[in-house]
Amino acid sequence: MVFKAISSLKIKVELKPVVDNLVFRLHYRYTYIIFMTSCLLATLYDAIGDKIECITSVDSDSFSDVVNSYCFIMGTFTVDRLHGQKPGVNTAHPGVGPQQPGDELTYHTYYQWVPFVLFIQGVMFYVPHWLWKKSEGGLFRVIIQDLSISDYLGSNLQNYSGRKERFNALSTYITHHMNAHRSWAFKFFLCELLNLCVVVGTLFFTDWFLGGEFLTYGTSVFEVVKLDPENRTDPMSYVFPRMAKCTFKSFGPSGTIQIRDVMCLIATNIINEKIYLFLWVWIVLLTTVTSVWIVYRILTIVLPFFRIFLLKARANSAMSSEVSKVMRMASLSDWFLLYNLAKNMEKTVFSEFIQHLAEDLTPSTDTLPLKDIESKSIL
Repeated sequence: MVFKAISSLKIKVELKPVVDNLVFRLHYRYTYIIFMTSCLLATLYDAIGDKIECITSVDSDSFSDVVNSYCFIMGTFTVDRLHGQKPGVNTAHPGVGPQQPGDELTYHTYYQWVPFVLFIQGVMFYVPHWLWKKSEGGLFRVIIQDLSISDYLGSNLQNYSGRKERFNALSTYITHHMNAHRSWAFKFFLCELLNLCVVVGTLFFTDWFLGGEFLTYGTSVFEVVKLDPENRTDPMSYVFPRMAKCTFKSFGPSGTIQIRDVMCLIATNIINEKIYLFLWVWIVLLTTVTSVWIVYRILTIVLPFFRIFLLKARANSAMSSEVSKVMRMASLSDWFLLYNLAKNMEKTVFSEFIQHLAEDLTPSTDTLPLKDIESKSIL
């Protein structure tokens, strides 16, 4: 009985009106969280051991600590010629083995910068949203006011007794501010374009950061998944080697320079390789989706009939003629405002409003001179 009584109560639920869209939220919400989580994971060295551990012939913990710190800061390297060869024959590990004069070396100095780069990239994905919120200043929320109600006294929105007053206020505002939101709309379009610039810039910057290997990193990994593990070259071991070489120079007991060619286990790369494989998939998908969305945005800007079609899809089919009347007097920025109003209203409520707005925008004959009314009736 208690639950039945509670379920019979009708509670007003007001949604926070928003102008942005799913693609926009993929950037400042989901991608931002992904990069910040990746930044945190890249610093969890304790979960896998020390960030780097080098094998030395000196039985001294302090000496080993110095070598570990030096190789982590200065970087390690692998021999390009030894990649793809079977470990245990000519190499101890992929890319790790005796080097010969003329061999090309790949130096790995990025891993100490990974958490910082991931953090900065995550912030960059949030910047367009921050710029939009600063420039928008809550204008849309003030305009729509309580018309964003999605559930009031049940599913019957006709019970929303205050909608007529809201319709009058909103219709009056729009009719008196036609084409006055151009700056507001184009700032949003600019932020959408900035989202595309950020994701494309992230793609190419990460490729540069990882030595030109990121653009093809994901496809290379997926291509070798089905191959025999004994006869394949793992792209992850090439971009993120778990074992690498490091040259450490020091003075011996007599003051002569001793050169030690040490082999180092880079434990942090065990996490980095997984992080960047996921980021590759996500960024490629996000770049594709954002590019398609920008094409859609360009179509809405240059094709008026496309804008009319989109607005009609947000209203009841019976309001098709009213939408056409409104759009004959509406600019691009007016359409953008109306379309976002439609997104934040129930379809029935927006249909009522668009009918109300069409009536307000239709010139009334009550204010025309008598001779003009007579001439119109003759025609």
